Amino acid sequence: MRVVIVGAGHDGSYLAERLVAEGQEVVIIEADEDKAARIQDRLDVLAIRGNGASPAVLRRAGVDHAGLFLAVTDSDGANVLACRSAKALGVPRTVGRVEDPDLREVSPGLGVDVAVDARESTAVQAARLAEYAGVTELAMFANEQLSLVAGVVTEGGIAAGKTVQDLRPLAEGWSFIVAAVVRGEETTIGRGDTEIRPGDHVVVMAETDRVRDVIGMFGIDTEPIERVVILGGTRIAEMTAEILLDTGHEVLIVEEEQERAALMARRCRASILQADPTDPDFLASLRLGSGDVVVGLSGHDELNLMGCLMASAVGAPKTIARFGHRNVAGLLRNVGIDATLSSRVAVANMILQFVRRDRILSVATVKDTDAEAIEIELAAGSPAVGLELINLGMPRDAVLGGIARGRGVLVPKGDTVLEVGDHVVIFAKSECIDAVEKLLLA
Repeated sequence: MRVVIVGAGHDGSYLAERLVAEGQEVVIIEADEDKAARIQDRLDVLAIRGNGASPAVLRRAGVDHAGLFLAVTDSDGANVLACRSAKALGVPRTVGRVEDPDLREVSPGLGVDVAVDARESTAVQAARLAEYAGVTELAMFANEQLSLVAGVVTEGGIAAGKTVQDLRPLAEGWSFIVAAVVRGEETTIGRGDTEIRPGDHVVVMAETDRVRDVIGMFGIDTEPIERVVILGGTRIAEMTAEILLDTGHEVLIVEEEQERAALMARRCRASILQADPTDPDFLASLRLGSGDVVVGLSGHDELNLMGCLMASAVGAPKTIARFGHRNVAGLLRNVGIDATLSSRVAVANMILQFVRRDRILSVATVKDTDAEAIEIELAAGSPAVGLELINLGMPRDAVLGGIARGRGVLVPKGDTVLEVGDHVVIFAKSECIDAVEKLLLA
């Protein structure tokens, strides 16, 4: 399928990278000549310099042959205009990044089939990571019955030094599957003979109500969090605070700018502190310790990095930082940043769902890997219905991590028979996603 992307910034570049890896035909429109040249050199894409809302430029990009049009610049207005032009030229589906709520409300009448705003999903992700100490990734599927969770294996975990096969008798009654082991830059899909070592970044699919039990096997911290300190007074920070307050946590938001802090104090239930979130003396005065987590959610990577590093230095047991540059995630795990967030990845996850075929319900990528998890609903015409998993022919670089059936969930075994209506969650490397879809979708 040809996919036309307007914008070669962080969002557009990341989406292009994922789609090219899957064998999609990608065309990028970018007004900035240098950005267009850089992405053309780095990826197997056609980069066209120009205005993404211009019909002439869109025709040069071949939108008349495109199955999907994505507008992901930093300008809501530019994205809406681009989608409107593409729709007028016959593109069957348009997706635009639109953060302004008023504009998002009217965007369907302006040619935007799907308007995405990653702030809400980023806030949900931040709250989930804050809830589980030690976890680096957490995504939920099948109405939150199944969770994909990741973390770093420690020496104290009973899984360290064992193979996946060794774990099975130790985990009787616990429903989970080791989806992947990330060691350095290599991602290995979990198999019976896959060895788990201290320092590995392990990705596990588990029943949501058993997540703490499961991650404890790998030596990942399971201590409940009581207080969350959020650095930066952004809208994402406010949304994260509201989620955490509703689940009974104490929340402090630190904002340096006086006017912004005063505004937040009037409209947010969290405690607002006006201070420099990178000041070690101020952070030390909070007496950070067991039961606390610090989350950097400002709009500046540097502030989030420094604030979390300072907090770690004065005793914070866990820190989470939001970054615009997604590639920093794996570089910071051993220097005082326990987990990272990226609104760019959140945007990509929301949009990748629409690149897939029908009945793809959700998509989640895992940082530091070229793999993603996809939730698929099996229809009556699916070639997989009625087959035992052992006879499904799943690619070696993919694993079926869980099934939601009716009101229950199950972790599949070789003799599990797939049924119509099953919600299956697959963890797969990008190069075999197309093959997985052909196995499962009608």
